[in-house]
Amino acid sequence: MPEKISPIQQKILDFATSSIRERGYPPTMREIGKHFGIPSPSSVAYHLKVLETRGYLEKRGSVSRGIKIKPDPLRPPAAEAFRLPILGRVGAGSGIIADEDIEGYLSLDEDTARQANYLLRVRGDSMTGAGILEGDLVQIRRQDWADDGGIVIAVVEDEGVVKRLRRRRTGWQLESENPIYPPITDEFKVIGTVVGLIRRY
Repeated sequence: MPEKISPIQQKILDFATSSIRERGYPPTMREIGKHFGIPSPSSVAYHLKVLETRGYLEKRGSVSRGIKIKPDPLRPPAAEAFRLPILGRVGAGSGIIADEDIEGYLSLDEDTARQANYLLRVRGDSMTGAGILEGDLVQIRRQDWADDGGIVIAVVEDEGVVKRLRRRRTGWQLESENPIYPPITDEFKVIGTVVGLIRRY
């Protein structure tokens, strides 16, 4: 069982856990310092080191968001911290999750969640060439950018679509992984990137 920690260390641990649960990634040392009014980065580093040595978290080298929370036998299993909503569609233009769009929830452990914020059920066969089939659950991390060639969820005419983002000489476009569907060159907005896939047989 992990050793006891100070009140401020417990607050930092709770803050990091909440950040991972709500945003899909841990806070930086700077964000921790700002949140708790700790001006010295070395003080934040000290508290994180105590939490690490006493078995509450792991710090992954010099990575700015390298905090990984370890399971605590006195807290619920880590999977409960990643209870992701399953959506049938995404709200127009913003990626906002509406209650009526939620089909259910799926609890995942941290490694399986892969920093996703929600799951989207795939409809249609436009991405079969990328191994994404109708009925699959794609894991979406909420962000408004992606690298060239990345698979994203974008909003086109108020509808969310899963496509591959490509840069062309004339600008960006969305491409299917099925030759029967033409590229989408109309105005669109990227609202998330695909970080994983779950398939049930």
